[in-house]
Amino acid sequence: MPLELTPELLALTALAGLAAGLLDSIVGGGGLILTPAMLNLHPGLSILQTIGTQRTSSMLGTSVAAWNYLSRIPVERRIVVPACVGALAASAIGVQFAKRLDPDLLKWTVLAICAVLAVYTAFRKDFGLVESRRFPLENEALVATAVGAACGFYNGLIGPGTGTIMVFAFVSVLGLDFLKSSGVSKAANVAADVSSWAVLALGGFVVWVLAVPLIVGNMIGSWIGSHLAIRKGQRFVRYVFLGVVTALIGKLAFDLLRG
Repeated sequence: MPLELTPELLALTALAGLAAGLLDSIVGGGGLILTPAMLNLHPGLSILQTIGTQRTSSMLGTSVAAWNYLSRIPVERRIVVPACVGALAASAIGVQFAKRLDPDLLKWTVLAICAVLAVYTAFRKDFGLVESRRFPLENEALVATAVGAACGFYNGLIGPGTGTIMVFAFVSVLGLDFLKSSGVSKAANVAADVSSWAVLALGGFVVWVLAVPLIVGNMIGSWIGSHLAIRKGQRFVRYVFLGVVTALIGKLAFDLLRG
C-alpha cells in the first residue's frame, strides 16, 4: 500500500511524536501513543518500517530529555556511564534472543512484570520520593552496569515499556529518587536504542519523510515533558509512572485476550 503524504497527515504525525515525547520524557511509555498512531495514520508501513521510523524520533527525543535531566539534576558519572555501557552491549544481545522466542510468551512476561511494578509502587507510598542509596559508593558503578545491562537486554528482547521499567529499576535497586532515576534511564535508554536503530537504519527501514516530522514533534515533547517533571517534582513523576504502568497492563491484556 503506497504512503499518503498530505500536509494534514504529516502534521498529525508530528503531533503524535510530540505527545509520545511528552510522556516518554517523564517515565517512558511513549510507545503507547506512537505505535497505534503510526499504524492508523500510515497503514502502508511494514512493521519494521514502523519500528525503525519511530525509534529514530524517540532516540533523538530521549536524548533531549536526558540532557535536560542530567544538566539540572545532579547524578554521578559513576552511575550514568556504566548504566549506558551495560545497556548498549546487552540490547544487541537481547535482539538476537528475541528472534527465537514466542511473541505471546514475551507479552505475558511483560504483563506480569508491569503488574508487579504497579502493585509495589501503589503500596509503597514513599517509593521514589526520597533518595536512599543501597550500596557503598565503590560498588555503585558495578550495580549500575548490571541494571543497565538487564534493562538493555529487555529493550532488545521485548521493547515496549523499557523506559518505565528502567525508572523502576534504578529507584528500587540503586535507591535513586524518581527524578535522578528518570535522568539515568533516559541516557541508558538512548544507549540501548542505538544498536537496534543502527541495524534498522542500515537495512533501509527508516522512512525519513515521516521520521523528520516525528523527530521535530518528539524533541519538542521531550523538552516540555522533562522540564515539567523537573518543575513538578517526585510526586508528580510517581503518579505519572503509576498511570503509565496501568495503561501498559491494560494494553497488553487487551492484545493477549483479543489474540
